Amino acid sequence: MLAVCIPVYNQDVSHLVLELLEQKEALDDNVSIVVIDDASSDTFKAQYVGLSERVKIVQLEQNVGRSRIRNTFLEHTDASYLLFIDCDSRIVKPNYLRDYLKAISTINPLVLFGASEYQKETPRIYYRLRWRYGAKIESKNYNERIQQPMLSFKTNNFLIERNTFVTHPFNESISGYGHEDTLFGFELEKNGVVISQIDNPVLNAHLDSNTQFLNKTNEALENLIYIWGLSGNDKGLAARLRVLSFYLKYKDSGRLSWFLRSMVKPVRFLLEIGFANLKLFSLYKLCYLLKITHNQKLR
Repeated sequence: MLAVCIPVYNQDVSHLVLELLEQKEALDDNVSIVVIDDASSDTFKAQYVGLSERVKIVQLEQNVGRSRIRNTFLEHTDASYLLFIDCDSRIVKPNYLRDYLKAISTINPLVLFGASEYQKETPRIYYRLRWRYGAKIESKNYNERIQQPMLSFKTNNFLIERNTFVTHPFNESISGYGHEDTLFGFELEKNGVVISQIDNPVLNAHLDSNTQFLNKTNEALENLIYIWGLSGNDKGLAARLRVLSFYLKYKDSGRLSWFLRSMVKPVRFLLEIGFANLKLFSLYKLCYLLKITHNQKLR
């Protein structure tokens, strides 16, 4: 009935799998766990030796990326529902799997989003930007999410009905990090697929350093411009993303656009050394978007 699907790349996933196995064994329902490793290094492959008897392990020979690996789970399970969890998550609720199974039996959702949360303790300064952005912006509680169910959607900790996923897979032309979930959620919305909400979060247990997070942000912004083109410059997509709306407002502003492009390095420096101000981070994203699109025009 339910397959827990964990895409992995260079991450120790054994603790997460053991947490899920403990809950699975307390259930009578048909629950399986499938791990697909996206060509991790040999250091991480060793962890599967002790898990392979209780969990289906698929190890890819070549890295296929965040979109394609999720679609690949359809080839390795015939479950009617797939529950996707990011490999750096931790289970925080003792009835996590039971609550999803209850939702399946009572509301038969097409897509069900459980969300994620972040640690309450303030981390060291060089990890603070990712933590603050995740806790203040990405991590919405249940009451917030039911007000804007489409806008809060992320691809960590969500359930999808099999036929819905077959009909609406992830766009495999998106490579690298970031915004594959934006396009996925947007396409679901355009096709009338309702995203339901459940109060069943996981803990986002891994924090990138400020530098790592900014590097990923750059990659995600480059993907954002790509999916903006894929959407046919759909105004509905711009309405979902404030940074894209601001970019469209300022991209033809002449001297102001030039000034903002010139601010990428100094703003990044402040963020990197630990000045984790979210308004400054929003400014950085706008500046970087303007810079990369300007550079693309010059090629």
